[in-house]
Amino acid sequence: MSGKEVIKEMNRHEVQEYVETKFPGWTAKSKTAVPYRNSHVIRLELIKGNDRREIVIKIARNFQKEEVAREYANLSRFHQRIDSPVITSPQPLFVDETQGILAMSNVHGDNLAHVLHEIRPKSQSYINSAIDLSATALARYHEIFARDDDADISIDSTARERDVNEFLSASRQLIKKCNLRSMVTPFFDFTPWNIIIHKNSEKNCMKLYLIDFPRREYICTPHLDLARFRFALELIKQFPPAKFLGINRWDADRLFDRFLDRYCAERQTALNADDLALIIRARSAYIRRAQDLKRKGELGWQPRLERAYLRTFSRKWLDQNDGFSRWPESR
Repeated sequence: MSGKEVIKEMNRHEVQEYVETKFPGWTAKSKTAVPYRNSHVIRLELIKGNDRREIVIKIARNFQKEEVAREYANLSRFHQRIDSPVITSPQPLFVDETQGILAMSNVHGDNLAHVLHEIRPKSQSYINSAIDLSATALARYHEIFARDDDADISIDSTARERDVNEFLSASRQLIKKCNLRSMVTPFFDFTPWNIIIHKNSEKNCMKLYLIDFPRREYICTPHLDLARFRFALELIKQFPPAKFLGINRWDADRLFDRFLDRYCAERQTALNADDLALIIRARSAYIRRAQDLKRKGELGWQPRLERAYLRTFSRKWLDQNDGFSRWPESR
């Protein structure tokens, strides 16, 4: 199999048998299996006598094996190098890119996107703390995945990311006017969906886990990740609790301002007007990217439901022009 061939997905039973070969003496019991557009995530309990441990098996969909290997390498790099008692990631266990399998420890907590969806309402102080910790996590990620300052923007020509690639190509000269000019390997999908928050009530402390590390080989400034988080906050506002029930415990502009202020404090930088303009241009690229509902694919119930929902209830939002958001003009 060449590196350019698409991986054939293993089924649930095959995964259980495969995992037992990786953990001799342990029995694998499937707990949950959730199909997503880009992966099939299976949570397993490993049993050996009275010992129990939970692991997560992520099976790639529509990825090539070099992308699976890259995601595992990036997860491992972050897990090994992050030096924080409150920010980490699942522990990487093993990877088999020829089978499209990535294994990691299971972590418990609240998905930040679900918290912001108001499914399980949290206090404003809880949300603020989670946002502060998310900004710090992104700052730490960018420090770990820093590239040479004189590195040029690099676009992954194999990725189907026309809108993002066009934004990056057009931004080469604009970056020279920004204060935030450090080059990084972007997280690319830094959203509340990929942030898990665990609150230890007894110790009154919060811990953050980053998941779904990048599979693409990009180089750019942090603006791309900042814009992705900004876009995600707006997208969450399109879901039923805020859109139909009038639940509005947080404001996207103010919450992102808080996120951005913490990020800048951690990076010891102050953004200028060109930085803000570049973030909003990247956000517009993500809006255009989201308009292509076909890219969500057919695999799994989640992408089909999300595509139908966006087409029915959020078409106006997806078709917005660049002036729809008050940010950054209101800053």
